[in-house]
Amino acid sequence: MRALALLLLAAAAGCAYRLGPAEPVAGARSIALPIFDNRTFRRGLEADLARALVSEVHARTRLRVLDAGADLVLEGTIVDCQETVLSQDESQATRESTVFVTVEWVLRDGRTGEPVGPRDRLTEREAFVPGIGESLRTARAEAMRRLAADLVDRLEAR
Repeated sequence: MRALALLLLAAAAGCAYRLGPAEPVAGARSIALPIFDNRTFRRGLEADLARALVSEVHARTRLRVLDAGADLVLEGTIVDCQETVLSQDESQATRESTVFVTVEWVLRDGRTGEPVGPRDRLTEREAFVPGIGESLRTARAEAMRRLAADLVDRLEAR
């Protein structure tokens, strides 16, 4: 009986524990995810990141993704995408390589346009081995998926 009373008291006190996805910013119910600008010479990165972001937001938050009129707006720019060869064989063919993708982003209040937090920069690295069927394209796709996951992690931390 005493344990039940303590449980009810804890529930009434509104403890911070909750089941299910987290809300990135208190009271926000929707987010706009405009396609990031792409300052690199690699075409299509912005579309890959947009798809990955929508997927991550749907999977991990309670936010509805809207085109306009959202409570929050996640804006950003893909500022760099580089491939670095890590090892080569005797004939100079690539054995292992890695791709680095860097984005700058800011979360804004959809009503006022004011930043909700500071502008931030994220870099994701993904290695690939051409000899086993991996390619720069698959590595970039995985880097975009991981960048989207990192961005949602940052949203949830605010």
